[in-house]
Amino acid sequence: MKKTYRAHPLMILSFIKPFLFILILPFVKAAVQYIINKEINDILGLETVILAIITIWAVARFITFRLTCEADSVTVKSGVFFTKEATIKVSQLSSVRTVQNPLDMLFRSVTFNINTEAGSKRHPDFRFKLSLSDGKEVSRLLYSEYKPSRVHFSAVKVAVMAATTSSAFAGMLIGVPIINRVGNLIGVGISEMLLDEINNVSSKVQNFFPPIVNTVSLVFLLAYGVSFVYSFFKFINFKLRLGDEELEVRSGFFTRTRTSFKKRSVNNALIVQTPLMFLVRRYALKVSVGGFGESKSESQIIIPSGSYKEIKTGFSEYFPFLTPKGSPLRAKRTNGVKSRFLVWPTFYLLFVLGISIYLGLRFRDFDRLILFCSTVALAFVFYYAFICIFEYLKGELVLGENIYVRSAKNFRTCELYCPKHKIGQIKITRFWTDMVQKTCRIKLTVCSEGADNIRIRHLDNESVVKAVNSCFDLNV
Repeated sequence: MKKTYRAHPLMILSFIKPFLFILILPFVKAAVQYIINKEINDILGLETVILAIITIWAVARFITFRLTCEADSVTVKSGVFFTKEATIKVSQLSSVRTVQNPLDMLFRSVTFNINTEAGSKRHPDFRFKLSLSDGKEVSRLLYSEYKPSRVHFSAVKVAVMAATTSSAFAGMLIGVPIINRVGNLIGVGISEMLLDEINNVSSKVQNFFPPIVNTVSLVFLLAYGVSFVYSFFKFINFKLRLGDEELEVRSGFFTRTRTSFKKRSVNNALIVQTPLMFLVRRYALKVSVGGFGESKSESQIIIPSGSYKEIKTGFSEYFPFLTPKGSPLRAKRTNGVKSRFLVWPTFYLLFVLGISIYLGLRFRDFDRLILFCSTVALAFVFYYAFICIFEYLKGELVLGENIYVRSAKNFRTCELYCPKHKIGQIKITRFWTDMVQKTCRIKLTVCSEGADNIRIRHLDNESVVKAVNSCFDLNV
């Protein structure tokens, strides 16, 4: 049965959203100033004209949007001056995500993000809003009717994931722009007020380090707290549903998301462990989905926090490529190769110690600040040394029908699993030191838009070339 749907009026705001902070909020600020002070901003007239043009354009796009659903296909039609029409087979959809934020809940709408493996990177192929009633009908077509097994993750596990994956830098990226924009809108220096309050609190804290260290520490703790709260509410109510051919993930408190993707669209799986996860002996399982296109990567979290045994036992049957078969290739067990893993950690250690001693002798009045900075730098160096030792002791590569690589990436321990046909590129690199010790570095890149990749170092070159030729039927 063929049925056509129109977009929800809230979609107009979605079209205007890119201009929110550069045009609309300044217009609102100028209008408020006129009401209060009876003063007209010099560019209020120009902003009014531009805002009217953008609003008319957004309304026109809303009016021309059509979604037509049939038994096995979806047609999206839009465009003001130039009409665009695309028809997608439901069977060819790689992922479907529905999002309902507080504004959607208030106006009874839902946002659809539809992706195919042929779509553009970092953006959904099609994004539109429907009324809640229309959205339920479309969901029944796009989300296949199946009876999946359900896995519910407690708030404690979500909290563990949020605590172990949050960072102060992520908190700053989230909080600082919001604080600055709100402060500019209401004409109050919120960031300056907040920093003054942090300075007042830090000055009352008595410890061995100087006040500037207290201030920086408080800023980082607050930023980490922002990141933790954001992650926690983003992934709370985490539910995983496993079907024969599809997976579905639901999560969120204020903004609720529901993502469904085909099992065949999974390019690879990653079992990752962050530094804080290492302390509590927990891992996360992520899968890379072709055409996901919602962010910088295409990863979808399957298990936010769990033991290694729980992940391997629970999903090896569902994802057969999690059980690779073959002889593992490891770094050569010689003193020369072992020392190469520790070359850079040793260099960084000596560099930090040398700089710290020099600065301590040169600027004696700042000895406590130098001690603090040196301690932080040494902590990073020692953790980097641990990562390098992990690569030497635990790093391995298995080439067969299913590919397996265990190594370290971005200060995390990482295991990559994928079927052989999902590998897009294998890059073997050799430097002069590799020539001397007959080793190589191999980097595997998965075939996808936001491709996952992983590198493993100092393997025996002859064994790697032989294994690659045998696995991929090459003659190199």
